[in-house]
Amino acid sequence: MPRLALVTFLVFLSTPAFAQSNDNPECLGSSCGKPTEEGGGCGCGCGCGCSVWVAYTDDGKTLAYTDDADGDGKADDSDNCPFASNRDQLDDDGDGVGNSCDNCAASSNFSQLDADGDAQGDGCDLDIDGDTVLNAADNCPSIPNRDQLDTNGNTRGNVCDADDDGDGILDTLDTCPLLPNPGNAPLSDPRCNADVDGDNVSDSFDNCVGAVNSTQLDTDLDGQGDVCDLDQDDDGVLNANDNCALVRNRGQLDDDGDSLGDGCDARYCVVVDPTHKEDCLDPNGPFNVHAGGQVMLRAGEKFRLPLFANRNGAAIEYGWTVRSRPSGSKASIENPEGTVTMSRHWEYAYQDGAVPTFTADVDGTYDLQLQAHLVFADRGYPENRDATSSLMLNAAPDGKPMACSAIPFDASLAALGLGLLALARRRARASAGASRTPEA
Repeated sequence: MPRLALVTFLVFLSTPAFAQSNDNPECLGSSCGKPTEEGGGCGCGCGCGCSVWVAYTDDGKTLAYTDDADGDGKADDSDNCPFASNRDQLDDDGDGVGNSCDNCAASSNFSQLDADGDAQGDGCDLDIDGDTVLNAADNCPSIPNRDQLDTNGNTRGNVCDADDDGDGILDTLDTCPLLPNPGNAPLSDPRCNADVDGDNVSDSFDNCVGAVNSTQLDTDLDGQGDVCDLDQDDDGVLNANDNCALVRNRGQLDDDGDSLGDGCDARYCVVVDPTHKEDCLDPNGPFNVHAGGQVMLRAGEKFRLPLFANRNGAAIEYGWTVRSRPSGSKASIENPEGTVTMSRHWEYAYQDGAVPTFTADVDGTYDLQLQAHLVFADRGYPENRDATSSLMLNAAPDGKPMACSAIPFDASLAALGLGLLALARRRARASAGASRTPEA
């Protein structure tokens, strides 16, 4: 389900708090005009969490930021495919989900339910449960049962039939659920005592007749043991694709991007580079930053240098340097130094007109280093105020993004304001030895 990103306005400390006009949504304080959106495609190239700048004034002055996760120039809160680039916003079936991300583009299905996880929504999938038996002929269309076993012949397969033998006694109470015995008295028929898989559980009571499971563990209590249940937590996401296979989480939320769903993740540590998940940002640890890991692009392509930190909304002084470059390169970093305080979900936003960028001028590998310094001491780790991180940038003729942030950017921008940047620097310099400028 698409997640709506909140729009957070920048508050300038030199002016009173903004007063949105109650009768004109296109006004911000005394400035009015038709809102326009600019941005998208922030240089990462793989939907790593970009920002759209929203101008609410006729002179085009930027007054607000909003998230644009897919970099298509459409703000997430109004994008019908917030995580799939689609500037055209086409939606042929009119269900509110754009063609680019609709798992049934020709059939209205806003819920986007997909029981078998095959990227075809249930509304247009001819085999909803993915057991290779088409819905029209499937005696349990929503539960995988390729064998179509139907002991009592009532056109309902055993896996979705509460009384397999049709003797009027529910399987959970039946002493011989696969053989009719209306009186429910134990029978001498060997079918009542068979144990095909040899797990010491009679087939009459075994929730996985063909798979050894002496514990009979059944997490979702659907009558199918976990060892033979393709969806152990019954959340509609098959185990193979479920980031919490034993905890219901249909939304598959994974806030720290480590491939473990929030419902079963014991440790929160923000993954920036999916190729090195161990190099993550722990909000409970000492101050640390991340420069993005590694990126591949073409020579001549301008790249916005990212800054991630394990603190949100902290005043940070930064400096970017080029540690190594290919032979013959003279490329340098534009706007290499500055201060940031505004963050959204662990990524910091630079000041307008002071965004650090780098343009590779020849093919090869560039090693860029980020140096960061906390303007104010950390409460938990007051002695840890400096951190460094590297970004490996590979330029090639057919360069394509190799790695990008795994973080799902759905948090709002921290509205600390540009005025706070100057205030932070003044306060820091007033404290003896409290700050320093990173070396170039």
